[in-house]
Amino acid sequence: MVSPLKVGILHPYLEGRELDIISGKYPYQHSWACISLSRSSNFTSEVITPSNFNIPQSIIKIINRIFFPRSAGFNYEFGLSEKYRHLDLIYSVSGPLSSVTRLKKTKLVSWVFRPPAKNPTNPFNPYHKSNLKKNHGFLCLTPTAEKYFSHFAPSRFIPWCVDLDLFDGNPPLNQEVAPFFLATGKTERDYKTLIESCKMSNINLRIIGPADQKPNDLPENIMWVSTSTDPPDQAIDYKTLREWYAQCLGVCIPLKGDPEDTCGYTNLLEAMAMRKPVIMTKSGCLHINPADRKCGILVNPNDSSGWASAMNELSQNSTLRKELGNKGRDIAEKEFAPYKFDSAVKEFLYLVLGSDLNPLPKN
Repeated sequence: MVSPLKVGILHPYLEGRELDIISGKYPYQHSWACISLSRSSNFTSEVITPSNFNIPQSIIKIINRIFFPRSAGFNYEFGLSEKYRHLDLIYSVSGPLSSVTRLKKTKLVSWVFRPPAKNPTNPFNPYHKSNLKKNHGFLCLTPTAEKYFSHFAPSRFIPWCVDLDLFDGNPPLNQEVAPFFLATGKTERDYKTLIESCKMSNINLRIIGPADQKPNDLPENIMWVSTSTDPPDQAIDYKTLREWYAQCLGVCIPLKGDPEDTCGYTNLLEAMAMRKPVIMTKSGCLHINPADRKCGILVNPNDSSGWASAMNELSQNSTLRKELGNKGRDIAEKEFAPYKFDSAVKEFLYLVLGSDLNPLPKN
């Protein structure tokens, strides 16, 4: 009988939130298969926790900037190779590690979203080519990332997932609200263009976004909820967010047009799961195109009139809204179910550890 494989899970964002995810209060997709790994009889999982050092935070920031840039950081990585040398593999949701060269027998599989903007010259940078070559595998959020990182180690593009129970696609509990569109998200959003489009019409819009992007002259037909600074946003709870998704006419994802961007993915999948049509800027390198898949509309970057036209079209055509929304839910159920994601991650970990250890059925 094959002994369970010892896997260390490095996912600081998850710490303290497992119970909320398990109880349905926080989206399951943010576990990045870690909960599934911890429950698997084929793995013995261990959460990699930060070490506490009696060092001022100002010094730690300097250490991180020099020796652990773009990595989990000093508190997680210092002494990692000795503290967790009993592990067969480290599964890093935080991305590549600066300490990869010191892991010895322990293998490292890291999630990566996009190639580095330029080749780092700092040899401690986890994305320096010499460090990337020390990784044993990369899990890639996009085909573009897979193409780049496959030059350094076995790489696999795995589409993300969405919590189909929390974002259930059912009608709202309260339908007595004025029609509105919903936009939510912090990173690389172009709310300026979206707001300009609302000045061209009387369409109502709700935005959950960073306070520093809120204009002083916010139009009356726009409600703005400022996001919190904490990564798991506390501006509104997920029960309320799910209700807003259910109530809205459609979901707006205004992006800046960066061709390597992966921003908007969470918002896109949650909207699809909730049967809502998506209006999205042509941006990034996500493999799913809402217009091609007939679950949404694409708008060119910086095109406020395009946004106004798309929102007007959806607000006036309930049949189109229903068709696009139902198609989105269908795609989410077939292609972005959590069990598919979890299985794909575990299959790749077995591949890295040795295909003869893989208990999963062959296709």
